[in-house]
Amino acid sequence: MNKKDTACVVFYTDKRYDGLVDNVKNSFITFNGEECDYHQVDYTNQEKYNKELEYFEYAPETFIMQYVYAYEIMRKHNYKKVIILGSDTIVCGRLDEFLDDNTTPVLATLNYPCQESTERWITPITEVTLENNQVVRDSLNINADVVCFNNHEALKKVIELSLEYYTHFSIQGGLNDLAWTDKSYEVKVVDAPYPLSKVSYNCRSKGVFGTDMIVKGKLAKHGALDGQPSPILNWYVKDNKLYTSDHKQIKVFHFVEGLGGRPDDKFYELLDDFKTTWFNKDTLNFFINDCKCLKFFN
Repeated sequence: MNKKDTACVVFYTDKRYDGLVDNVKNSFITFNGEECDYHQVDYTNQEKYNKELEYFEYAPETFIMQYVYAYEIMRKHNYKKVIILGSDTIVCGRLDEFLDDNTTPVLATLNYPCQESTERWITPITEVTLENNQVVRDSLNINADVVCFNNHEALKKVIELSLEYYTHFSIQGGLNDLAWTDKSYEVKVVDAPYPLSKVSYNCRSKGVFGTDMIVKGKLAKHGALDGQPSPILNWYVKDNKLYTSDHKQIKVFHFVEGLGGRPDDKFYELLDDFKTTWFNKDTLNFFINDCKCLKFFN
């Protein structure tokens, strides 16, 4: 029986992710385990969860089921808050922006800085004024793999929007729909606008605009910048906290490289790239010693 008010839910079915999910579990529990219960649904126990579904029926769509399981767990165990994490994330600190806000229905995080849309919704582009009075543009595109719900009805609404207006964006479509079109529940993006944010909760810390843009630790698909060291290699550790080169504390790191759709040879080639070329020595030591990701990176 749970003893806490907050649940973290992680779901995956691809056995190739076992090592990555060890990172998620170990790092989350290390920094947030005293305040949160950890629930993992995977290929070993999914059938049991499916038999006990009360509010939704099973559908063979991984991303929607990720949110369905979170909703079921939240309702059945009377959690006040549920955090959903993707299976390719590493938690790098206490999730203050999630845990200390108990009123905002949905606490979301930023995707790559690109604009996406369907016939239902379009992710906004906003203008931000920096301290030097320079005006820059920023994308408010939301990623669905790092999110917190303080309201189970808001979580249900995202699932319903995703199903009713289903596209290849799946649950991410429902989340952006709720934020920018439906607006029946407030959605706060905790690391937005990113140029002014002091934290990074998703993939923005990578410093690139999409997948396949870091290869062997160097920039790719960047034109004249190809072959230059990636921004990740300039991360640093201070006072047992991990920071980007522009001094934003990394609370969650999300690989976001489309791993699941890759054949085995490309999948394991990319995992090896993660382990050996993506991160500097201080970052690797932080992942291994502070986040307890020794098994994966050793």
